[in-house]
Amino acid sequence: MFIQGDIFIGESLKNMDILKALRYNLLVNRVRQASSSFRRINSRDEENQEKDFEIVEVDSLHTQRRCLSDRQDLDYLSSEDPTKPELTDQSSLLHIGQLCQLNEHLPARLEQCPWSLVYSTQRHGTSLGTLYKSMGGMDCSTSTLTVIRDNCGQVFGAFCPTTLRISLSYYGTGHTFLFSFSPQLQVYEWKFSNSFFVKGSPDYLAFGGGGGLFGLWLDDGLIRGQSQRCDTFDNDVLSSSDDFLINDLEVWAIS
Repeated sequence: MFIQGDIFIGESLKNMDILKALRYNLLVNRVRQASSSFRRINSRDEENQEKDFEIVEVDSLHTQRRCLSDRQDLDYLSSEDPTKPELTDQSSLLHIGQLCQLNEHLPARLEQCPWSLVYSTQRHGTSLGTLYKSMGGMDCSTSTLTVIRDNCGQVFGAFCPTTLRISLSYYGTGHTFLFSFSPQLQVYEWKFSNSFFVKGSPDYLAFGGGGGLFGLWLDDGLIRGQSQRCDTFDNDVLSSSDDFLINDLEVWAIS
């Protein structure tokens, strides 16, 4: 019996060792699984961090490109740029890039001529009569650029190779054109359909016509205006709407 008891105890101890070994192996496997899961999670986090880093880099490049785009006008302003006009005053309606673009559409003889601000609603008030008087002493061959900003911020206007004055009939030449920044520059040149270039009246100033429609029409108080498609230039509406209110107006003499 004693021997049998020893055998029984010995077998029990062996079974306990086996159980301990099984428990140990199970614990090791769990630790390995947890470590593997942690590595996978950590790897995903690193990938996400890399993606976030890449997004930041892309945003940074986008910002740099936007800043470069904003500086294009300054690059356009280079003193060596042959299209840069010589201004006697600063325009409150056109930045230098827009002035350079317009300068490229002027007759070749005017590309190097200085621009003089002869009338501005900010300086002289809103009166068509005052606008006419500001050009009273000028040679009729002096070219003019009329620039308007309406109540919605749209910038547009007209170029005329003569001064603006009161007349009984239309005047001007085929170099007359209408333009609009909407937002890119659109230029509407003469279409040879008629010669209704400019008409000056004490009551209004009009550019382009035909069929009772004006490409650009301004009232005597320089408060209201209209823009319609006309036969002279076959233009789109220059302003934000057919009928508009004048926020600011400038007239530049180029000679």
